[in-house]
Formats: sequence, structure tokens, C-alpha cells
Amino acid sequence: MDNVVALKFNGLQFDDWQEVNIRQSIDELVTQVQLGFARPGTGTPFPIDVNTVAQVLINNQLISTVRTDSAPRRITENSHSNQFMGRSLGRELVDTQYSATYKNLTVSEIVKRICTLFKVPLTPFQSTALVPDFSMQSESPANAIVNAARTANLLIYPTPEGGLVMAEPDNNPPVATLEMGKQIKALVINDDYRQRFSEYLVKSFDYGANTARRGTVKDEGLTFFRPMHVIADRMGNSLGALQRRAEMERNRRLARAHSLVVTVVGWGYEQNGIWHPWQLNTQVRAVVTDEGIDQTLLISDIELTQDDRSGTLATLTLVHRNAFVGQPPTVKKKSAAARKARR
Repeated sequence: MDNVVALKFNGLQFDDWQEVNIRQSIDELVTQVQLGFARPGTGTPFPIDVNTVAQVLINNQLISTVRTDSAPRRITENSHSNQFMGRSLGRELVDTQYSATYKNLTVSEIVKRICTLFKVPLTPFQSTALVPDFSMQSESPANAIVNAARTANLLIYPTPEGGLVMAEPDNNPPVATLEMGKQIKALVINDDYRQRFSEYLVKSFDYGANTARRGTVKDEGLTFFRPMHVIADRMGNSLGALQRRAEMERNRRLARAHSLVVTVVGWGYEQNGIWHPWQLNTQVRAVVTDEGIDQTLLISDIELTQDDRSGTLATLTLVHRNAFVGQPPTVKKKSAAARKARR
């Protein structure tokens, strides 16, 4: 597979890039794209403006639809370099601040109304809770949308069309097996203890009942004081909802504190003879025999890179799906044979 990136806009196509960096992450509402090349001579600028919308394709498959953030040019006496930097259509949700109030809508309907206002396509989740009152005052729409998705225990992430999709964590069989020494060229086993807190307290005020409410839960694994207090929005301020939010926050952080970051050659995988790009919210099987790892994990972050030095690489962050389901992580003990082999 050639792994060719093409940028298409206004009937034009550019596909001779020397540097490529494309990033995506669950719970981040944009795909970030950075492309560049260097040539002899003074060159010319890209024929783009502030309203340009471009398609980014890999091997003729749509990866993202983006607006231009910037297009810097560097010119020397005998050469020039051009860069294209853009983000998918959800960038306005990230960059702006806005005020809105909605009543008696479901979580999905609230998110859809915000996205429609900013002309960001949305694939909503069909069954979500009813929210009696919702408001944001001079706030980032992105924060409101991410919080809404988390309240519904859903993921939200960018699509190739530039929009967003609300979905449950993938529970399908792994699309590929990544094994150290074969597909995996480099590996980081990440234990991020900063994710964890000794206690989680989610509090709110029920104006209808004129009473304060709270939900609280502890991480029994921590022996020192490290609190996390959260002020809940109005999408879930009943006593049961606050307790579930506290438990979900703890359980997500317990699972996300442990991740694998794998680097593989190429930007996708083959299934039944058909090439597919790596996608967020899909599961893969990770096998690292020396570490006793053989698990099915969820892709939460993707970084695709290409340059003259390192070639074509994909860096995938893998976590247990419980990191997004809100259930405690299952501890998978190594077998006696595996422990004996490492001695």
C-alpha cells in the first residue's frame, strides 16, 4: 500500500507531501491535520482562504473534512516550503464561546441542536435521557458537548465527513492483531498515576427542591489525600445520577491510568483483502509476550506520521474499553508459566 495523502479543495488536488501529521482522539471533537513540503525556487501560496473546506484522503479513502487554520510559507534565497494546517468542522465548537438554554430535550437532541447551529454534522445516539433544563453561559460548546456525552456514558469523536458521532464503546471482535516484533515496532507501557484521586465528590444544587445534593466514592488503592470535586451541570443532578457520575469518574480514571502506546508501520490494516485506515473506537488484540500481555483493547488516540526520516508510521493509544464504559478495570494476572519465564 502506497499510503498517499491527498488534499482536495476547489477542484484542485495536492498529494506530493514530504511531511504528514494527522491526529485524532476520542472525546476531542476535531481531527488535526498538518501537511508540508519543501521545493527549490520561491514557489506560490496555496489558493485557499478563510472559507475553504478541504477533504483529506489516504489511499483514496476519506479521512477528514477540514477548514484551514493556517498556511505558512517559508522562503529563502533558493528554496521555499509550504505547510497546510487544518482541523475538522468541529473546530468552531472548540474555539468559540456561546450561550444557549434548552428545556425538556434528550442529551442527543441538545448536542444535535448545538451542532446544527454551527453546521457540524452529527450522528446522534438514539436513546438518551431527558434533560429538564440545560444552559451554557458564554461557555465553550465543545465542553458542553463532551460533558453531555459523558453524562450519557457515550463517546463522541470526529468522523471522516468532518462531523461528530455519539456512540457506545466498541464491543466487536478485534479488527487486527498487533504483536511485538511483528506489527509493533515500538511500545510504551504507560502507568499514569496522575489520573487517580483518593475521593470523587460530585455536587449540585436542586433549585426545584431547594436542596444541595452530592454523590461520593473513594479509590481505595490510594493511601494519601488527593480529592477531586466536580460541580455537576443540570443534565443530571438527582441523587442517584450524582452517585453514578462519581462512580463512573473513578472507574474511568482507574482504567485510563493504564494504557499501551504502540507504533506500527503503515496507516491501516487489511481485512478480507480490503485495506482499512485505523479508526477510533475500534478494538485490536495486543500481544507482548515478554510482558505477559495478550488483551483486546480499544483505540482511543491515533497519530499518523510520514517523513523522509522515519517513513510511514501510526502511533495508537490502546486502553481497556472500561476506560469509557465506566466500569472498574479487570486485573489480568500473568500465568505462573509467564512469571517463571521472566525470572
